[in-house]
Amino acid sequence: MIHTVSTGEVVTVYSAYEVEDTVTAVRKVFENEFSADPSDPGYIPYEDLTEAIVIGWVKDALGTTVVSDTEAEVQAAFDVKKQEIENPTEADGLPWVEEEE
Repeated sequence: MIHTVSTGEVVTVYSAYEVEDTVTAVRKVFENEFSADPSDPGYIPYEDLTEAIVIGWVKDALGTTVVSDTEAEVQAAFDVKKQEIENPTEADGLPWVEEEE
């Protein structure tokens, strides 16, 4: 998050996610610019911002379609990775070396 030091005004919020699997690597970065006027009734000082507030701003700026599509992509990649961890198809090691636990 980039903000103006003298006023605390949030200028830019970056959000990103990165998903990798054995076939593809996906990285998306979203950049949202905000211009908050301290005289606006909904203005929140920088020091009072919370993670939930900023996530709400970003989701509102991206729109429901982008948010739901992005969440679906991340969930699908998570499900694949979880499946790979729980049911590995490959393993490292040497048959003559005892594995440490």
